[in-house]
Order: sequence, then structure tokens, then C-alpha cells
Amino acid sequence: MPSHPDSDTTFWSSLEKRVHAEWLAITFLTVLTTLLVGLYSEQTGIARLDDTFYDGVLRAWPNDPGDNDIVIIAIDDGSIDALGRWPWHRSVHAELLGRLSEARRVGFDIVFSEPNPDNPEGDHAFAQAVTQHGRVVLPTFIMHQPGAPQGLHMPLPVLANAAAGLGYINIYPDSDGTVRSLTLQRTLSDNRSVQHFVVAMHGQSEKSIRPDDSLRIPFRAPAGHFPFYSYASVLRGDVPSDHFRDRLVLVGAWSSGLGDTYPTPMTTDGQTMSGVEIMANGMLALKHDTWIRTLPAWASALLNALPVLLTCLAVRRFSPRHSFLATLSIISLWALLAVVLLISTHVWLPVTSGLIGIALAFPLWSWRSQEASLQHIDRELQHLRRAIPGNAGVIGDAMPITVDRSLPARVRLLHQAIARFRHAQQKREETLRFLSHDARAPQNAILALIEMQRREPESRDTQALLSRIEQRAADTLALMDGFVQLERAECLPLNKRLLDLGGLLQEACDAGWEVSRRRSISVMPNVPSEPAWVEGDHQLLGRALRNLLDNAVKYSPEHTTVHCRLARKGATWEIAIQDQGPGIPEHQLGRIFEPFARVTAEMPAETSGAGLGLAFVRITIERHGGTITASSIQGRGSTFTIALPAMEA
Repeated sequence: MPSHPDSDTTFWSSLEKRVHAEWLAITFLTVLTTLLVGLYSEQTGIARLDDTFYDGVLRAWPNDPGDNDIVIIAIDDGSIDALGRWPWHRSVHAELLGRLSEARRVGFDIVFSEPNPDNPEGDHAFAQAVTQHGRVVLPTFIMHQPGAPQGLHMPLPVLANAAAGLGYINIYPDSDGTVRSLTLQRTLSDNRSVQHFVVAMHGQSEKSIRPDDSLRIPFRAPAGHFPFYSYASVLRGDVPSDHFRDRLVLVGAWSSGLGDTYPTPMTTDGQTMSGVEIMANGMLALKHDTWIRTLPAWASALLNALPVLLTCLAVRRFSPRHSFLATLSIISLWALLAVVLLISTHVWLPVTSGLIGIALAFPLWSWRSQEASLQHIDRELQHLRRAIPGNAGVIGDAMPITVDRSLPARVRLLHQAIARFRHAQQKREETLRFLSHDARAPQNAILALIEMQRREPESRDTQALLSRIEQRAADTLALMDGFVQLERAECLPLNKRLLDLGGLLQEACDAGWEVSRRRSISVMPNVPSEPAWVEGDHQLLGRALRNLLDNAVKYSPEHTTVHCRLARKGATWEIAIQDQGPGIPEHQLGRIFEPFARVTAEMPAETSGAGLGLAFVRITIERHGGTITASSIQGRGSTFTIALPAMEA
């Protein structure tokens, strides 16, 4: 039966509240996950995904040719071959400084913390050269020993006093071993603030850099893009001294055997970059102030929550297909935003936590919204099953309570429920039509006859009047009986048992003997000798066969024969009832089994009915798992064939 409007309103209101609650829960969960992942990305390992994305963006960034203002003098394998085993006497470095007299500043990425006992005069010669040059920066080294305070490893006092500047050369790779950043100032355990080597090479204290603030180096090209010269070639004078005029010169290890190399975002396939070139990249960033600054973890976490909220709003408002497209678009735009920020503003926004939140929002919403909807549908189906146990002839004896909770199974049950509602709507229309026309017509006729008799009591034969009233009352009872039987065939459960179809057919023929005899019509049953076992409801099947025989006799001319044949056809027993009546027009054969359908061809004058008999037969046979078909030749009769599944005794 159709649902009441108030029931529909309650159902959709309850479903909307459930879906809204699920959406709030998913939004809270995904935003909270995004915030936690963003705040604890280092501890959870998510930072490595951000670093991988960051490295890819840097490598895809258009290469910068570097800055000719920064020159590297490399202690390479050729220089070691030419000058002898490392370390060299410091008088060699003093000689080198003599070649770099026109350089604006010279920095040695070499630690001179221990005296050379084999050549002590070399230390003094080097100190004198440093003093004479006046623009030499020497390295320090921050020592980290477990359980001990941080210490600053200084050059020899004679060298430290001669240097124009000092700076630590510590490089701290990330957790994956890749060098991406430098810390330009550090606060030691004794609260001393020390500056990095690249700041000392810059020649002045960098006030804008906060202590212990890590800045990412904007690498623009793989190793080797700075101008560099071999240490030995410069020492020999192969490179004119004016090549270094007013330039920043870095002296450091380039040899693979000295071990001062590190992976960077620009190195691939196991390649590394020397520490002195990393220093050169840092000096270039400091000179042009192009450091890449990373947002604080809390700010990054809050920003990453924004696209997650946007995704949750999209999936709540859009259809599943549009939600999926919106999710993909937000993921792409969020990653693109990180790239644009990095290139245009030199600000790095880690986006992995946001991408994880976005990627979680869509499947979680799809799961929970679908589950909420299906659970509501399940409850409505249960209510329907309890409220409408019938209509089995249309959609099966009962909607199964199945353990299959999959979406196809639930859709199948929903389809059955929709079939119930459609059938209920159809039955309501048929009932209204029956009550408004078929059932009222005989009663109106009776009232009309009584009114005519009341107005002209002497003009009509009383017996004829009573006979006509009796006929109309009988028509009314026949209509009501047909309607009740049709409803019973559709709604009530079947009382199935093993039946002999041959005996049932013989009973139907015997029941119609009196009517057929009055019209001189012969009913000829042809039943096999062995039992024709079927499983079914004796009362319903018997009435269905009687309806077919009654129709065959009713629509047949007098002195004709109705043939009833029963035969085994494969896995079924078939009953064919053939009359010699006027036949059924071909265009009407497709609808004769519908309720209230009447054949418009010429029929015997005494035939009447509401078109419920054949509908009853069809529903009964279909509920028994069988089929019924009709064939007809106008002027030569019709044949109705029933096929029912055969059973073994």
C-alpha cells in the first residue's frame, strides 16, 4: 500500500538527521586527523613524503646559472696527486693566499684545530698570510658529545686571532640523510650565540635570522654549477690572480676520498654534493635573501585543515560523481598552491597532511552516507514486511530476510519493495474502478427496476421483475466472489501439498458437467493412466481449472466439444483446454489475463463477467511456479495451456 505523507516526512527527516550527524562526525575526524598529522609529521614519518614532494619541485624548477661572484677552489684528486698526500703543510695554504690577494673574501672549509708537529713553522707562515690578506674566514665546529655540553671546536689560537671572521661549518642532514637546510645561528649550552660560516663569509651579522632557525637552501642546479678551479692549478699560477678580483672564494674538499659529500634535493642516482658547494649555495641564498622558509607546524596544520573542510562541504552538497571530481580537483589545486608558494614567495607549505585528510574524506563519506541510507531502507523494508505480508503473487511469497548485506542485495530488496508499492497502487486503482463501476452497475439496475415498479405497479409482471432483480443480485455476488478470490490468490500463503493433476482435472470436468449438459456441450478429458504429480494448493488450483472450463463452456456454441488434455512435457505437466468458440482477436491476447479485461469480440448473449477469472488463473499458476499461455484462431476457438513443474511421488 502507498505510504502515508506523514510517514514519508518522518522517514526523510530521520534520514536527513542521521546523514547530517554522519557528516559532522566525518568532518571532525578528518580535520582532527589532518591537524595531528601536521603537528606530528616528523614523528609519524609523514615529513618524508613532504620532503619527497619538495625535492621533486626543486628539481623541476628552471635551473639558475648560479652567481659568478662565488668561486670554489677545489681540493680534488688531481691536486692531491700533484701536491702529495693530504693533509698538506699549512705553508701551502699560505702560498695559495698569495695568489688570492685580490679576492674580496676567502673562506677555508678546512678545520685547522690541531698544530702540525712535522712543520710548526708552516702554522706561523699560514697565520702571517691570513693576517696579511686581512679577509680570510676560518671554520669552527660545534661538537656534540652524548651527556656533555655543546662545545665550539676553534682553530689554532694563532690562526683564530689572525682571521677576519669565524663561523661553524656544521651541516645537519634531515632524517633521510639529505641536506636541505642550514641553521645560520645556534645557541650553545652556555648561551653563547655563534654564527654559521656562510654568515661570516657574508661579512656582517645577519640580524633578520633568529637563533636556531632552520632555513631551506634554494638549490637550483645539480653539483658543479658554480665556477671552480683546481687547487693545484691556482697554486701553479695557471689561473691569473685577476680571476678572483672582488669575488668570494671558497676553498674546500672536492675529492671523493675526503668524505665531505652529502645528498641534496638536486642529486639523483646516488650522486652527492660536496660540503663546500653546499656552503656556496648557502652564501648565494644569503646574498640574495632567497632562503626558503618553512611555515611553523601549527600554522601548516591549520592551513591544511582548510581544503579538508572544503572537501567535506563538497561531498555533502554534490552527487557522488561530482564529489569525486571535486575531491580530485581540490587535491590538485592544493598541491599546485604549494608549488606556487614555493616558487613565487619562497615559502614551503607541507601539504601531505592536507592531502591525507582530503583523500580520507571522500571514501569515509561514501561509506557512512551509504550505510546510513541503507540502514534506514532496511528498517523501512522490515516495517513493510510486517505491514504487508501479502502481494506474493507479484513479487514472490515474501521478501527474504537475507544475511547478504551487500549493496546489490539491498538494492534487490529495495526493488522488491518498490514493486510492492507499485502493485499496491495498481490494486487501489483497480479496486476504485471495481467499486465505482462494476460493483455499482448491478445495484443501480436493481434500484432502477424497483423505482420503475413503484411508479407503474400494474404495468409489469411481478415474476419477470423478480427474475431480473435476482439476475442482477447474482451478478453482484459473482463480482464480489471473483474479486475476493483474486485477492486471496494474490495475498494469502499457499497450502502446498503433493497433488495428482489428472485427478484435479477430472474433478473440474465433473463439477462443470451440469452446465455443459444443459447446453449440449461435451467435455472430453484426456488424462494419462499414471499419476501427474505436482506440488500445489488444492483449492486454488482446482478453482483455476474450473474457471478455465467454465469459460470454455460459456463461450462455446451449443452442440460443440471442449477438449481437456494432460501430458508430460520434459520437467513439466501441461494441461491444454481447447474450445470451439468464436476465438479471441489477436491484438487482445496480450491483455486477457489482466484484471477487468474483457474481450470485445461477439460473444453469446448470456455471457457476463468482470474479467477477473483469467486474472485469478494467471496469478494462481504463477504462484505455483508455472506458466499459462493462450492461442486462438477467430471462428475456430481458443486454447489455454497451463504448465506446472512436475514432481516425483
